[in-house]
Amino acid sequence: MERTKDVPGISLVVPVYNVQEYLPECLDSLLGQSFAAIEIILVDDGSTDASAEICDRYAARDGRIRVVHQQNAGVSKARNVGIRLARGKYLGFVDGDDWVDRDYCKRLYETLIDYRADISICSYYVARSRKTKPEAADGKITIYDRKEAIRMLYEDVRIRSFSWNKLFRRELFDGIGFPEDRIMCEDMAIMHKLFYRTGTVVQMNVPLYYYRMRGGSIMHEPIQEKNLVLLDIAQDVTRHLSRTMPEVREEAEYLQLVTYLKTLKRILNSGFDCYPEAQEQILRFVREHRDLTRRSWAKRADRIKVETLMKGRGLFYLIYTLAEMKNNHAV
Repeated sequence: MERTKDVPGISLVVPVYNVQEYLPECLDSLLGQSFAAIEIILVDDGSTDASAEICDRYAARDGRIRVVHQQNAGVSKARNVGIRLARGKYLGFVDGDDWVDRDYCKRLYETLIDYRADISICSYYVARSRKTKPEAADGKITIYDRKEAIRMLYEDVRIRSFSWNKLFRRELFDGIGFPEDRIMCEDMAIMHKLFYRTGTVVQMNVPLYYYRMRGGSIMHEPIQEKNLVLLDIAQDVTRHLSRTMPEVREEAEYLQLVTYLKTLKRILNSGFDCYPEAQEQILRFVREHRDLTRRSWAKRADRIKVETLMKGRGLFYLIYTLAEMKNNHAV
């Protein structure tokens, strides 16, 4: 294939770690984009399988691919390395075990340009065992100003904090990077800061990204002590928004509550006696903020989780587990 030496319009940063089974599908989907003015920055984060070799093999085939090999340092470090190397005016992120629609870049780019936005957002498919379920696929386009976009981000319903279903103006990341001291929820840790810098955010209910749910993913494992940093991240987000945009404080507190519930479920996966201080911190916050789940914009499922938790951790764990099983079988 002819090598592209022009400055790309879009830089796609792909962190890669031990995803040899899925990486070719990911890279084939990126190389097949209908929007050709892209560069693909693969950051091999010290893979111990064949992922590094796959990266090099694809780079030899197409000049739009650039590869960096580094010692294992986590997804945040890998993304930050990619951001520093990016030459495009616009920046996107794709995980190495996911894949995208042929028009992923084209639709995100055109929507961002047409509405003079700083961030464009697409919908996505949740993929399990090759079965897919779309999230919001009615084609509707919604334009938000900064305040409303941040409100939607922290309601955590229409706009989620994922980095991979968004296209960003590159300058939004000036002075902002993913937190390298945290191994999970790194998107959540910075997304509110990026949104705070925007003037306009545009969202289209067109699923263009395939998010692969697999059993080995971090969010589906029992929690470890180092994962409890989630509690600090959620608290930091609430404090930042309370200080900079107090009008969306409740939405930020709601996101903190939902994050605490997810964290409690993972703690209980490890055992009801695990991390008692963290459990008490979560329970205290939930008791103090339980009324947030009765707001008109809150999810009914979150209200049920809070109500069952108030009756006991055992019932909460049962209901949460059944909900997860239902969601898994729905795809």
